[in-house]
Amino acid sequence: MNGKITSGAVLCLCALATAPGASAGTGHGFYLGATAGAGDVMATDLRQRGAVHLGPGKLPIDAEGPTEHRTRVHLGSLQFGYAFAPWQTAQSPWGITPALELEGIYIGKHSPTGDMPVHPAFLGTQYVTVPTQAGLLMGNAILIFRTPWAESIFPVLGVGAGAAFVSIRGADSANPGEPGINHFNSDPDASDTAFALQLRAGLNIKLGANLHLLTEYRYLTIDATRYTFGATDYPGEHQPTDRWRLDMARQKYHLVTAGIHYRF
Repeated sequence: MNGKITSGAVLCLCALATAPGASAGTGHGFYLGATAGAGDVMATDLRQRGAVHLGPGKLPIDAEGPTEHRTRVHLGSLQFGYAFAPWQTAQSPWGITPALELEGIYIGKHSPTGDMPVHPAFLGTQYVTVPTQAGLLMGNAILIFRTPWAESIFPVLGVGAGAAFVSIRGADSANPGEPGINHFNSDPDASDTAFALQLRAGLNIKLGANLHLLTEYRYLTIDATRYTFGATDYPGEHQPTDRWRLDMARQKYHLVTAGIHYRF
């Protein structure tokens, strides 16, 4: 998916570069940007499945439950885009500047914990902590609005879609009935790739002929992901197990970002 998004965006931007009238200083052309921000990832559902080896047989384990209501996250991103010539008439103070953009986003490490009742119920509750980070490659479509109320402040709306690479490093699956045991101990790292979508709304503030300040609210979602962690391996302390499967439901982020765009 990443290759298709990258190839399509690069071809589109190269075609736009050769369009008539795409000159610097006219409000349209190529731009580079960098942003940073913070926000929350909302509660999601986790499900852990596997089996404990008991002599010749196995005891199936199935634990499922939500993470905490919200977990704080931080992010940074880089943009490479092209702004078209504005859509407006000479007589109207209103106008729209469309843009296409390729964006790379990094969401830093955050560690939600799932509170997961176990089936069979006599095994109690599993507490699964998933230190998560994500890298995303997004293709964005942007609309920048000119209004009669301000000459240098422009409302912005945008939508983006792409691929998210989600990695978990140092996952922990603990049960109060088995202190000191991480059920993922033989391999607590895993990753998966999923479809991502974002909606953006904010302000583009012109600071100079080529420099713009951008501040935005973003709603970002990453589709459900699936991971495989190592078997429980504590010889003499815990019965051996199968490798563990962990399903994470859709991740939903509410984010606020600010950054700079430099237009060529």
